[in-house]
Amino acid sequence: MKQSILSGLDDLHDRFWSVAAIKERTPRPGIVVIPDPRTAVRLDVDVCIVTYCSFPGGNAATTVTEARALAAAGHRVAIIHCSIKKSRWKWNWVSQRYASVMDMLYPSHRVRRITCRKAIIRGPRMMMTENFRRLAGRIEPDHALFVVNNSARSEDGRAIFSWPELHARIDGFGWPSVELCPTGPIIRDEAQRDMAEAGGTARLSPRDWPPVIDADDFNFQPRAKLSPPVVIGRHARDHPGKWLEDREDLLQVYPADDPKIRVAILGGAETVDRYLGGVPESWEVRPFGLDSVQDYLATLDVFVNFPSPMRYEAFGRTIVEAVLSGLPVILPPRFEATFGDLAFYCSTEEVRGLIDRIAADDAGRLAYLEKVRDLATELFCAPSLAPRLEDATPLGRPRLEGDAARWRQGILSGA
Repeated sequence: MKQSILSGLDDLHDRFWSVAAIKERTPRPGIVVIPDPRTAVRLDVDVCIVTYCSFPGGNAATTVTEARALAAAGHRVAIIHCSIKKSRWKWNWVSQRYASVMDMLYPSHRVRRITCRKAIIRGPRMMMTENFRRLAGRIEPDHALFVVNNSARSEDGRAIFSWPELHARIDGFGWPSVELCPTGPIIRDEAQRDMAEAGGTARLSPRDWPPVIDADDFNFQPRAKLSPPVVIGRHARDHPGKWLEDREDLLQVYPADDPKIRVAILGGAETVDRYLGGVPESWEVRPFGLDSVQDYLATLDVFVNFPSPMRYEAFGRTIVEAVLSGLPVILPPRFEATFGDLAFYCSTEEVRGLIDRIAADDAGRLAYLEKVRDLATELFCAPSLAPRLEDATPLGRPRLEGDAARWRQGILSGA
């Protein structure tokens, strides 16, 4: 009876605010309204994942993969959508990526009490909202992992959240057992630096909590032979933080007039249009939605990703997706702390020579790609998640051994 009454009140709440909304009653493309949202008087699960489910990108892909992997391992799982929006008519709006796990999903305002063995709480911007503060008072976790999956600042220096305030917010919940986990070394370094500047200490877990990827979504299909023109590219949303601003640097990484290199971009290039006064005619640029990421990666020979040096990349799941697809990956040196031997690192002017050396030895490249695929699967894919819940041992920097490690080092050194 109580369940029925509360569900009816929640339905009335949602209908009222949907009608009261003067603007934006219809979600933008890629966002859907939760069909028949459920009310839970008391939700008792093994793992509760709390996040803002309207983000359509990597956060959604990670949450869906985590939920599926944990459910496959026998855990009872709930996903709690905690909106960062003050507009109540948007509280039931989520990314369409959640369609396959909608039976696990609850809007936070419809949950009265949650008990769980593990809580995975992802997204610092959400953690700092009043909606989450209210929700936290209704959660009873045995252990909670607060996962910080973005920098405290945007590329233009605008504050997104404050590390000292985040520490204070988590302390205020008074939960018996918590871990504050960055998704990777770059965010860990930022936390330590910001807390030291504020006169405090970053109280971080010794382990990172990187995104989890479903390896089965990506076919390992390395090119048997790399021959000109070598197709290079990367996929990302078209945002200034995802592109190099300097014209010379940008064209060294993604050439416009090199007959031996063809550039194929997924995600749009309006930012490049502004920077260069036009997108190079030789580039092939596709918007998101034209192809799946998997189909796009299958068209590449080498994955080359050089975002703005001002961007603090929390992790970079697209890099692991490229490795799983059988692509050599070339990155700027700051990514080495996160991806170790899974990629090659160089300056912008060294990209072209590095591509030539990789393409010159097909046998060595193929053997290397098999080893890095296995290493990426072990560290960052779905089977690693359930053991990670119980084992707090840090992952460490990805390292290869034997012939694959020596081949990679030879390519980097030009030997």
